[in-house]
Order: sequence, then structure tokens, then C-alpha cells
Amino acid sequence: MRLLPLFLPLLLLTAGCDGLLGSKQDATTDEIFEEGRIPPGLVSDAEYVPLFPFLTVGGDGAPLEAPKDVYVGYDELLYAVDARGLHILDRAGRPAFFRPLDAATNVIQDRRLHVYVTARRDTTIDGRTWNLPVVYRFSGLTAGAPTLEDIIWHPFDDDSRKFTRPDPSDEFQDDAVAFTGVAVLPDNRVYISRRGPVNTVANRSILPQNAVLLFSPEGVNLQALPLSPTRQSLLSAVNPADVLTFVHPPQRARFPAVDDFIVAQAPPEGDRLRFAVLSVRVVETFDGIEYRPDTQKLQAASDPSKGSGFLYEEFKFADPADLAFAADGSNYLFVVDAALDRLFAFTASGIEGVAAPPGARTNLPVNVSFGTTGSGARQFRNPQGVAYFDRTVYVADTGNNRISRFRLNTDFE
Repeated sequence: MRLLPLFLPLLLLTAGCDGLLGSKQDATTDEIFEEGRIPPGLVSDAEYVPLFPFLTVGGDGAPLEAPKDVYVGYDELLYAVDARGLHILDRAGRPAFFRPLDAATNVIQDRRLHVYVTARRDTTIDGRTWNLPVVYRFSGLTAGAPTLEDIIWHPFDDDSRKFTRPDPSDEFQDDAVAFTGVAVLPDNRVYISRRGPVNTVANRSILPQNAVLLFSPEGVNLQALPLSPTRQSLLSAVNPADVLTFVHPPQRARFPAVDDFIVAQAPPEGDRLRFAVLSVRVVETFDGIEYRPDTQKLQAASDPSKGSGFLYEEFKFADPADLAFAADGSNYLFVVDAALDRLFAFTASGIEGVAAPPGARTNLPVNVSFGTTGSGARQFRNPQGVAYFDRTVYVADTGNNRISRFRLNTDFE
């Protein structure tokens, strides 16, 4: 159900408020009533409003426990991962499937309807058990024939380390490494982001762990992208938290053959990155493939008259945890920040906001970013995941044990 703050009095007359929203004393209800009291002339031309109920039950009917990510697939089912494993729900939140997994953190579906999940798995080498990062690839999860098609292991499936195995004497322990995100390309190749201890010892054969890796649809490592793992720049992968491409539902006959991507970087402890979210162009030249900063988004940030905020605004993000893209033609980019407890929305040009609706008081993008710390309807507590489908934004609100849902509303006339 879609609830619009300005129409709440009518809704509450036709449906019991306790049954619809809970007690009038809870934080969610208080926040919605407060929005409803805003004078109409002061309401934004557009904003994301909550869709209730928020989702709190997993694919097995038990409560979600610290959900880390959410995704709506090409099959229009909702995928989520939490402390217990992989959950599949229909879009109304009804349980459909559950599979226990250890430390699952990220989920996405490719165009074959294969589902990728970043997680961890134990393996024993020379009598020692290692808890290593893996990426699972499943097929048939909703067709009654779930199959584990492949496991990408660190370090064994990194082409630079395929003949290397964890060494207990190595100061750069492989069980301190994590896969943090998967992004799908038009031909079902995938980027996988990885972070971990940085190798600064000279003359070592093991490359730094921070990287964005490219894999074939069959799970073969093709390359590590040429991004700096240690030095902040416009082409870096410092502590990467997620990677995003522009291939997402709805399904279509073909997607443009573009390998461009966006990477979110988590800051070192106690620090803040100048540009924590980077947009990277992948350009084919006579000399081969080149990786270039996205100059369009950089130029947008150089002209404050174009909007009230920008993707390339210095020190914009404190801890960008996850990214999402609206592949329905609106081309909005969403960033959820775990430290700020905030959801950011940007246009395709990197300007903060969404297109101004007809009749709006401005032609500039309307800033619809929101969020503060708490458990209210438009609040978050350590959010770790974000997804988009059919004009709806989904947030894995980790600290509140829920999947929050929001719909862009422009009906404020």
C-alpha cells in the first residue's frame, strides 16, 4: 500500500490507525503525522514517501536478522541476505524460499536469472581451517530445482594468485579479506569488488587485496581493473564497498554494450575520502581499453547553479555502503550511507535529486535525499543495502532489522 502523508487523515478514517500503522505513540506514526502537518505551500515538489508495511520477515517466515542487502530481480522477486542467509520473497513480502549461508552480505541476479551472493565459507588447508570469502552462483532457486552452479573463492580464483594458497605465516591473512559487491554486465560477465589488508611490503608476489575483478559468466577471472588500491584518486579502489553497472531489471532484448561502472569506497577508520563514490568510463581505443573518470559528473559538480548537491561534492559521503541504479529510463543513482544513516539520490548527470515534476517551482533537479538516525519511517540505523524497481526504492535497514520501501511522490499540488 502506498501512503501519502497529505492524505493520511482520510486513510485513518477508513482504516483503523492501530492496525494500519501501529500505535499512535510509536516513532513511525509520529513522524508521518508530523509530515502531514506541514503546510501545503511548504511541501517539496517531490519526495520519497514510505510504503507500508516495511518487510521484517524472511523467506522462511522467521524475522529478518540484520539484513545486509536487497535486490529485485528480473523475475520480479525480492532477494535479501541477512545474518542467517539468502531469502526470497514476493514483492508483497510473502516468504518464498530460504537457504542458510554464512555471513552473506550482497545479492544480485544476472540476465540468466542466476543469483550471486557474496558470503564466507570454511575450508581446511594443512590442518588449519580458514574462513574465506566466496561468491556463490545459484540457478533454479524459484523453479523448484535450486542448483549451486559455481563458487568463486578467494584467493584460488584470482588469476594473479591461482597457484597460491593461504599461508599461516603470511602477515596478510586471507581470512581478513572480503568480497563486497557483484555487478552484472550486458553479456553476463561480472565485476566483483574485494577489500582487505593492503600489502605494502616490497618485492612480494601477492597483489594488494583492494580491487575490482572482472569474471566471465562461467566464473573465470579475466583481469583486475587498473584502479589504485591504496592512493585516493578519480581512478581508485580504496577499501571498495560495492560496485555497480547499469544492467538491471526490467529485462530487455539487449542492453548497450557498455562496461562503465561506479565504485563505492569505504574510508579507512577515522578518515573520510574526498570522493568516496567514483564513476568510471570504460573506453575502447586503438591502443586498447582505457579507464577514464566520468567527466560529465565532474563538470556538473563544478557549477553550483545546476543543483543543491553533487555526486562529486568533496567529502560528500562518510561511509557509502551500497549503490543502486534505476534502469527504467529515469537513470537515477542511489547511494546509501551507513555512517550518515541517509539515502542519497542523483540524476544521471551526478546532480543530487530527481527531475522536477511538471508544474514544479524550479527546473533544477529536486533534492529528495533523506534519512537520519532512528527507527522512524524515514530514518535508518546502519543501512547496508539499497535496490530499485518499478519506481520503488528498497533499503536494507540493518540496525532496524527491516527492509524499508519508498515510492517517489510528485502529487503535492
